[in-house]
Amino acid sequence: MGERFRFKMDPKFIEYYDRRIQQVFLYLIDECQLNCVQCLYKLENNFNIGRNCIEVDQALYLIEDFYELGARKLTLMGGEPTLYGLSSGRIPLFRLIDKAKDLGYEYVRIDTNGQFERSLLSEPAMRRLDEITFSLDGPSAEINDMLRGKGSFDKAVDNIRRAVDAGYNVDVTCCIHRQLIKRDGNNRMHIEEMVYFVHSLGIMRLNFHDLFKGGIPRDYWTGDLDISVDEWFHVWAELQAKIEKGAFPIPIRIPQSFVSEEEFQENPEYFGYCSVKTADRALVHPNGIIRACSLMIGTPYGIASYFGDSIAWNYGYTNESLEHVFDKCTACTNQAKNRSYGSFLPLCVSFKPRQNEFVWNLKLRWEKRGIE
Repeated sequence: MGERFRFKMDPKFIEYYDRRIQQVFLYLIDECQLNCVQCLYKLENNFNIGRNCIEVDQALYLIEDFYELGARKLTLMGGEPTLYGLSSGRIPLFRLIDKAKDLGYEYVRIDTNGQFERSLLSEPAMRRLDEITFSLDGPSAEINDMLRGKGSFDKAVDNIRRAVDAGYNVDVTCCIHRQLIKRDGNNRMHIEEMVYFVHSLGIMRLNFHDLFKGGIPRDYWTGDLDISVDEWFHVWAELQAKIEKGAFPIPIRIPQSFVSEEEFQENPEYFGYCSVKTADRALVHPNGIIRACSLMIGTPYGIASYFGDSIAWNYGYTNESLEHVFDKCTACTNQAKNRSYGSFLPLCVSFKPRQNEFVWNLKLRWEKRGIE
C-alpha cells in the first residue's frame, strides 16, 4: 500500500482499522514469573508456534503502522512485559517506549505484576511512561497471594510505593473474585477495603476486571474464584450507588458486566458497546494473531495475523468478527453465544460506566451516549 506502512497490509485490514483504531495492546512476551490462578493468558501459550515474544524490529514496525492507522494509546503487556529483552538489559523494551513517545503516542503505559527489581524505575525510558499499572488482587497478602502466589503481594506493594515516591503516575488493576465480596465485621466488603488500601499507597485510581464464566477459554483458569451473576448484580448496584454519591476517596473503574433486557432496550447504543464492532483496539500477540476482543485470548480466533513483513486479514472461519451483527447494537456476542444468563444480558468487559479513561471519554466519547 505505497510507502504509508512498514508492513504489507491486506486492504481489508486497513479498511477495518483505518481512522477507527484508538489503542493497541502489545503482548510483548508470553513468559511470566507468576502463575496466577485466574490468568486468562495461560491458554495463549498453546499457540506460540515456537516463540514466546515479538521480535523487537517487528514490534517497532507494528507500533509505527498502528500509529499511522490512528492509534494514540499504547499498552505494553505480557506475560510480564518487564521480562521483555531481559537478557539484553531490557534494551528492546526501552527502545519501544522511546519509539512510541517519539512517534507521538499520547498515552503509553505498561501493565506489570510488580515483581521486577527496584533499579528498573530509575531507567530514563521508564520515566517517559504516562502510566505504570500494577496488578494486585486484594488489600492484604492473605487475599492477594491466594491468586497470585506467595510473596507476590509484598514485592508488588514495595515497588508500588517506590514508583509513587519516584513521581510515576500509578494505577492498580484488581480482579473481582469471591474473596473480595465477602464482608468484614463492619459489613464492608473487601472490595471496598481494596479501594481504601490503594488510596493509602498514594494511588489516585483503581481499575477492576471481572471473573465470570461465560463459555470462553478463560473459564478454565478461574478455579472456584468466580462469583455468580446474581451476586454481582447486587454488588455492582451497591458499589455504583456509593460511587455516584462520592463515597470513595479515588475514582473507580468498575465493570457493569450485566444489565436487564429492559434497561438494555432503553439505550442499546450505549449498552451495546463492542470493541469488535467499533474497531477501536488491536491486541497483538507473539504467535502472530491480532485480535479486537480480549475474550478470544487462548483461542485461534482473531481479526488478522502478521508474519515476516506482512499483515493478512483472516478470511477463514476463525475470524472473530463473523458472528457479530455490525448494523445492530446487541449484548456481548462472545459471551451470549455459549450460555444464558437468565434475565440478564452480558455487556462488554470494557463497559465501565462513567470511567475516567483516555480512550472511552476523550476519543470514543462513549459516555455521551449514556442515559442522562
